[in-house]
Amino acid sequence: MEDSYSKLINIIKQHGAAYNPPSIDIGVVISNSPLTIKIGDLQLTKNNLLIADFLLPNYKRKMSIPQVSASGSTSNGQITSVAIPDGELSLTDGLKENDIVACLATEDRQRYIVLCRVVKV
Repeated sequence: MEDSYSKLINIIKQHGAAYNPPSIDIGVVISNSPLTIKIGDLQLTKNNLLIADFLLPNYKRKMSIPQVSASGSTSNGQITSVAIPDGELSLTDGLKENDIVACLATEDRQRYIVLCRVVKV
């Protein structure tokens, strides 16, 4: 009889877990070379991390800023408009030691996705 109850409890746990996705965990970067993130007692390395591209050092993104009115001055007059029709934004810093990050475990909990850097307010 005990075996039937154990089976029923395991079935309930499995079905309950299927409808409850993993929660977002808070991690801390303990090293950036090689990247290591700690969530509680768990240490994660590049082998089990997927990272949002904009958190990587030297991340580049194409951009376009249409012509807009501007104010300011130059050595030979006033600025009246400015535009950057085809530019590139380069973020040179990546994750650093002691950065706090929001992480989401994959369904099998074998990898974690680093979603963003977060800060205390």
